[in-house]
Amino acid sequence: MKHVGALAVVLVLLGAMATAANPVAQWQTGKILAIKPYDQGRIAFWEGRVPVYDGYAFYDLTVAVAQKKYVVRYESLTGFMPSSWDVGREVKVRVSRGRLYLANGPEEVPMSMVSGIASECVIPAGTPQRLGPQVPCE
Repeated sequence: MKHVGALAVVLVLLGAMATAANPVAQWQTGKILAIKPYDQGRIAFWEGRVPVYDGYAFYDLTVAVAQKKYVVRYESLTGFMPSSWDVGREVKVRVSRGRLYLANGPEEVPMSMVSGIASECVIPAGTPQRLGPQVPCE
């Protein structure tokens, strides 16, 4: 019986240490600084030197959170962009492991962080750089 009690105490302490070492990110207030729409979507493939787009709109949002700026990608199959995320609006944001979560009412929308550097885009008038979906440069 003593061993069972001791084992229970050890398990509780290990659970508490694991929770303390890996806390859940808290919601913060962020501000939408910019929105870059890609209405045609990504370059899905090339017909010779002509890009063919997939038609699924996505957006790169620049969000300021606690003295940092993040560029995140919001993907929308319908092209819908919540009005609560207009430029200049404050939103509830949670930062966690390479993702940013924006609140849209009661919903939590995950977004991938992107670097936003020009080397990640492809000039549509050029030649294909690699296989797979590609982001066109403006």
